[in-house]
Amino acid sequence: MSASPASAAPPAAGGPPPGTYQIPSLGWRILGGALRLIPLVLILIGVPVAILTFLQAHGIDLPIPIFTVEVFGIAITVLAVARYIARPSAAFGALSIATSALTIVYLYLILLDATYHLTIPGSDVTISIGYSLLILLLLIVPALALGAGAITLIEDVNHPRERWPFDFPP
Repeated sequence: MSASPASAAPPAAGGPPPGTYQIPSLGWRILGGALRLIPLVLILIGVPVAILTFLQAHGIDLPIPIFTVEVFGIAITVLAVARYIARPSAAFGALSIATSALTIVYLYLILLDATYHLTIPGSDVTISIGYSLLILLLLIVPALALGAGAITLIEDVNHPRERWPFDFPP
């Protein structure tokens, strides 16, 4: 009786044993975080500030101050990059919670004044545009991420390294 070809094959030389994990080095994680930094800065800071500056230059009242957008954009970006770099550590869950909580606060500030009133110059006509439903729908994502971060933190405290084979497969 002969063994099947799949079971007769020796394990790969130099490769990790089955069921283990390969955590990227700190340098690779920093590089990955830096690569995430560029689009995050553009999406969370650059584009919103450019739009708000354009509106302000044309005499349109802003729904949220530019400074608020800059501060929250920078803070969320820094936390998101730190979360990516700290993924193999127990700080990952705590950074996920912080990032999600800050995003919820930011969206809540936008939700507080989620009706924009546009006055047509030279007339008594005012157009109101409400986008509170959109903001409420956007709040679902960080709320779920907050729960996932809490579960990850609890699991990392109770069972350290248990998620590593799933997060960092060989």
